[in-house]
Amino acid sequence: MCSMDNEEHTDGNIHEMGLRLANEITQYVEENCPNAMSKLSLIGHSLGGIICRACLPFIVEFHQHLYLFMSFASPHLGFMYSASKLVSAGLWVIKKWKKSECLKMLTMVDDKDLR
Repeated sequence: MCSMDNEEHTDGNIHEMGLRLANEITQYVEENCPNAMSKLSLIGHSLGGIICRACLPFIVEFHQHLYLFMSFASPHLGFMYSASKLVSAGLWVIKKWKKSECLKMLTMVDDKDLR
C-alpha cells in the first residue's frame, strides 16, 4: 500500500498525520487481509518517516505483526540549526509564508519546552 491520505495535509500537525496514516492502514488491513496478516512494514522518506513513527501508537493492534520500520533522511530529532545561512533563511521564509505547523514542530518552535 502506498499511503495517500496525507498528501494534501503535510503542513499540518504531525500527530494528526500519524492518525490519518493509522486509519488508512487499519482500513486497508480490514479490506484486504480479512483472515490474517503476516507482516507489516512501514517505510518512509523524510517527513514520511516521521509520519510513520507518529502512527505507531495508533496501530497497537498490529504491533505483533510489525516486521520492519525503515526511514530514510528523516529528521527524527528535529531540525534546529544549519551551517548554511541560505538554508536557515529559506526555513525562516517558509515558516512565515506558509504558516506550516509541521515545520514549526520539526524546528522545535511550536512550544517553549523542548521536551
